[in-house]
Amino acid sequence: MDSGWRTPAGSRRRVMVVADPSREASGALEWALYHAVAEHDELLLLHLEHPGESTPPRRSASAPSTFTLFLRRPPSLVSAGVSEHDSGGGGTNAGPVFLEAMRAKCEAAQPTVKVQIERVEMEGMGKATKILERAQLHCVDLLVIGQRRSSVGFLG
Repeated sequence: MDSGWRTPAGSRRRVMVVADPSREASGALEWALYHAVAEHDELLLLHLEHPGESTPPRRSASAPSTFTLFLRRPPSLVSAGVSEHDSGGGGTNAGPVFLEAMRAKCEAAQPTVKVQIERVEMEGMGKATKILERAQLHCVDLLVIGQRRSSVGFLG
């Protein structure tokens, strides 16, 4: 599907997807992978954290997250250690499991796309302000954000 806004052949685009463990973020990633990202583009997964949230509590191996089930990945593939770019200051600790699952999904769907993960503390800024700041810093060509819709209830 050609949407008409692709850059000329040979030039790479940077696509940023705001990443969190929600269904909406997973849907945004799916859309980006299958409709927006082309060969050799760069995909940046941006995860915003509140100060002090850098190491969330671990789930037990017997209780996979909803996000892992949504991606249909067995826990053994998701829990493999993956290096990431951590701009939240200090430390090289492994990220939350859902970020590793998102990276694995990207690499499976688009093997030639360079995937980076960036974890950023919000530091008192609003979420939208921080997202736009990071998009400008990385000279992003396309920003993809999941949308949460309100339920329409039962129709009937």
